[in-house]
This record gives sequence, structure tokens and C-alpha cells, in this order.
Amino acid sequence: MVEFLVTKGNLVVRNGEPLIVVDGEEKALSKSEFILWTSLNWKILNKESLEKEFDRRMKKYGIDSEMSFEQTLYRLKTRGLVASKSDYLAADALYNLLKDLYVVPLGAVSAFKKAMIFGFMLIDGVPIDKCREAMADFDLKGIEKQIVCFSKRLKVSGAELIRISDKGLWDIKSEEDIVPLAYEEHEDIDSLGNYARFSKDKTKVLEAIVNLYLKKQIVFE
Repeated sequence: MVEFLVTKGNLVVRNGEPLIVVDGEEKALSKSEFILWTSLNWKILNKESLEKEFDRRMKKYGIDSEMSFEQTLYRLKTRGLVASKSDYLAADALYNLLKDLYVVPLGAVSAFKKAMIFGFMLIDGVPIDKCREAMADFDLKGIEKQIVCFSKRLKVSGAELIRISDKGLWDIKSEEDIVPLAYEEHEDIDSLGNYARFSKDKTKVLEAIVNLYLKKQIVFE
């Protein structure tokens, strides 16, 4: 089985303390939770890769773990700050992960934010040529731009974005219109996820969502 994990929410700092904002709620983090969450943030990893990165950062910053990796990960999952899904094939595991998550745009990337991201990438050991390549890739086009523009207006899941792309419904103005226009008769969010798995636009929409996340343009809720 292949399992993929991803963070939910957005990191903010209040009075010097790191908090994760998810669905409008601010949640505090313990030291080990903060290290694990930030080890996964802006990445999509399997558990083995995440544990290696977690251990590396704990040693790098000299933090004594009050909880094991497994305990910390379980706590973040139960608090709704990490999502994970699995399947026999990597492509299916990725689809299972993204289909039910809601895409939340972070807005335009300012020059200051680009500089901060560039710095964090260097600190994390990303080669400088890869940092420059990433910084040059923030101008959105095509399906990526459509997803961001649409998600700024309406809160939609990965499966809903696939169906919206399939039917060319990018001009929907209200969340109340998503179900009557995008869903088939008798479909709910679970059955939509099952049918969207076979959509003609599934691959390009999933690739766009992953690219937007890796470019730090969106978070998941």
C-alpha cells in the first residue's frame, strides 16, 4: 500500500507563538507537532520520508521529543492538521488524498514573500538553481490560473474541481449552484469522488492542484 500525507491549514504567528489556522480556527502546536507539521508543509510525502525529515529536524534543532513520531502524527491527524490517504497505486493514493480536501488560495505572492520563500528553501537545503527555478514559476496560466480564480470565489474540493473542469463550469458564481450544476442526480460528495476518479480531466486538474500547492499558492482544508 502507498500512503501520502499533506498538511491542512496555514501557519501564522501570534505573540511569538506558531498557530495553524484551519477552517477559521486557530490551533496551537507543541514543539514536536510544530516540527512535524513544518516538515510536511508544502510537500506531499509518504510516512517513511516524513519520519526521516522529522528526525533530521529534531536533531538539527536539538529538540527532545516529548512524543514519538507516531504519537505526534496521530495527534495532528486527529486534530485535523494533517490528512492522509492510501491505496495500492501511488496515483490512486494521491487522488484519494486530494479529492475530499478543499483548495484555499493564499493570494498573490509579493516580492517580500518570494524572498522569504527563497530563503526558507535555501535553509532546507534546496539547491540554489532549483530555488531560482521555483521563483520564476509563480506566474499562473491555464488550468492553474482557473483553479485559483475560481477558488477565491467559492470553496470547492478536489473532486468538485475535476467535475467543474469536465463540464466547463468555471463561471459558477454561487456555492448554492455547485450541487445543481456540477453534481449528477442522486450524487453526493462521496459518490462524486468515485465518479470523478474516471474523469477525462482528472489528471490535469490533480497535476494543477499539486503544482499550486508546491508553489505555495494554495493550502488545504
